[in-house]
Amino acid sequence: MTQGPTVRSGTMLPRAARSPSMSSLSRRGFMSTLAASAALPAFAQSLPANPDVVIVGAGAAGMAAARHLMDRGLEVIVLEAADRVGGRAWTEDQLLGQPFDHGCSWLQGPRGLPAVERARGLGFTLEDHSSPREVLHVGDRPANSDERRAYDRAWGVITSALENARDDVAAGTLVPPGLDFASEVQTWIGAMDFATDFPELSTADWQSYADYDFDYLVKEGLGRLAASFADGLPVSLSTPVTAIDTSGEGVAVETPGGTIRAKACILTVSTGVLASGAIRFTPALPDWKEEAIGNVPMGLLLKVGLMFDGARFGMSDSQFLSHRITDPVPAPACYFLTFPTGHDYVTGFIGGQFAWDLAKEGEAALIDFALGKFVSMVGSEAQSRLQSSTVTRWDNNPFTMGAYSHARPGHFTARAALERPLHERLFFAGEAMATPYAALYSGAHLHGEKVASLVGDLLLGTEGCSTCDARKQGLGVETLND
Repeated sequence: MTQGPTVRSGTMLPRAARSPSMSSLSRRGFMSTLAASAALPAFAQSLPANPDVVIVGAGAAGMAAARHLMDRGLEVIVLEAADRVGGRAWTEDQLLGQPFDHGCSWLQGPRGLPAVERARGLGFTLEDHSSPREVLHVGDRPANSDERRAYDRAWGVITSALENARDDVAAGTLVPPGLDFASEVQTWIGAMDFATDFPELSTADWQSYADYDFDYLVKEGLGRLAASFADGLPVSLSTPVTAIDTSGEGVAVETPGGTIRAKACILTVSTGVLASGAIRFTPALPDWKEEAIGNVPMGLLLKVGLMFDGARFGMSDSQFLSHRITDPVPAPACYFLTFPTGHDYVTGFIGGQFAWDLAKEGEAALIDFALGKFVSMVGSEAQSRLQSSTVTRWDNNPFTMGAYSHARPGHFTARAALERPLHERLFFAGEAMATPYAALYSGAHLHGEKVASLVGDLLLGTEGCSTCDARKQGLGVETLND
C-alpha cells in the first residue's frame, strides 16, 4: 500500500527430511543467489501424499501458515495456482533492469514481525520510510506556502472527521463542501491507500488500523523477501484448486491433477477469487459467508514503473510526488514514489475507480497517463530520458482479481465474518481478515500464523491449552450442525 503524509503509509518434506532453515544459509551465498535467480526458493523435493493440512495459496498468509504447522510436526502441502510464490508480493528485475515490486512494497507493522528479523539475517537492505518527504505540485511548479497551508488544513479537516465518525459510514459523506485541496487528500487516503474512493470507503475500516512500529522499503524487493519464506516448503505451483468438499470426513480438495484429502484446509485466496466462483464448495458456503465476501471486495491500485537513465529531475530518492486535482473524486490522478532506495525508476500509483476504468484501455494507456503526469510536473526532459517502462495489471490477474481488500461502508464487521471457519475443517486466512493490519503484507503473514495456530491446536488436541476454546470462540468456529 502507498502512504500519504498522515495515512497508513498503505512443498514440504516429511518431518525427518526438512531443508535447513534460511537463517542457517550463508548470507553471501543467498544474496548472490538473489542476483542470479531472482531469489527463487528451493522447494521440498517431495510432496506428502496424505497431508494433515492442505493450504491453498502460497502468498504471505499461506507460507506463514505452512511454516507454523510444519514447525509443530504436522504435514502440509501448499497449492498455488500461479507459477511463482509470493502472491501479491512480487519482485522482478527483467523489465526495468532493477528490482521492481509489482505488488506490496512497504514492510510495515508491529514489533516482532518475522520478516524484519529474516531480512536483516539475510542481508536485505531496509530503508526507513516512516517520515517521507512529499512534494505537491500545482501544475509545473511546487505548491507555494499558501497552497501548502491549505493542503495541510485539508488533511487536518478530513482526518479529524474520519477519526470522530461514530457510525460506519461512507468517508465521502464527511467531507465539507468547498474544502480546498479536498480531492487531493481524498485521493491519497482513498484511491492511493485503500485502493477505493471516498464514496466507497468505510470509516470503521479506516479507524481500525493500528500504528506501525516500523515502516521500511526493501531495496532488493519485498517480493524477494516474501519468496524466501517458501524455502523448504512443499509447494505445488501451477496447481489451481477447483473445488473443496467438507461434506465427509476431513476435506477433499480438487485440482486438475487429482484430489488431495486432508484433515483440514486453510484457504488464503483473495476475496476477488472467492467472489468469482472459481472454487466450488460442497456444501455451498452459507449465506452469511457469501455476504461477507461481497462486503469486503477487492480494490485496485496499479503500479507503473518508469525507468530513467540516472536523471533525477530535481527529485530526491524515496520521496512522494503528488499533484493538484481539479476534478471531484474519483479523479484522474497518478501520484509517485520517486527513485525508491536509490533505484533509477519512479513508481506511479493509479488507484480506485479511475484505475479500473483506465485499465480497460490497456497497458499503453496506463503508461502514457503516468508518464504524462510525471512530465507535466518535472518537465519535458523526462520524456527523452525514459529508458523503459512496465505496469502491473492486478485488475485482470485471475489469481487476485484486484489489488487488496476494503470493507464497504456500513459493513466493516464483514471482515470478522469472513474469518470465521466452517465445520472445524475449512479455515480462511489472509490480508482481508488481518485487522488491524488488513491489506498489508505483514497483516497477511501474521493472520496466516494466527489461523495455523488454531488449526494446529485442533489437530494435535493440545492439552492444557487454556486459550484454545477462547480462540475458537473468537474466530466463530462453526460445526456441521450450525
